[in-house]
Amino acid sequence: MARAFRPQVHVSVPRNYYGEFEDSVSNGHIQKQFPTYTEVKKRMKDLLEASDNNEVSVYRHRRGEWGEWFEKWAMINGKPTIFKKGWQ
Repeated sequence: MARAFRPQVHVSVPRNYYGEFEDSVSNGHIQKQFPTYTEVKKRMKDLLEASDNNEVSVYRHRRGEWGEWFEKWAMINGKPTIFKKGWQ
């Protein structure tokens, strides 16, 4: 049985970033897997606050679909919002 693809998050962070995702920071980028998409959405505000360009990329598989889906998130009017999405 194939292993399930877990949602991956990519965030560009300031070079001197030392936050809760410190163990995932490499060359100014966070690349972290989450167990579920629900967990990604719960943590999105924290991820956007850590971002140096107010942007978070999420890559995931969607149930019943083939391929990799991506979403670009940003803080818009004080609320995490998807501003771009599609198939990779």
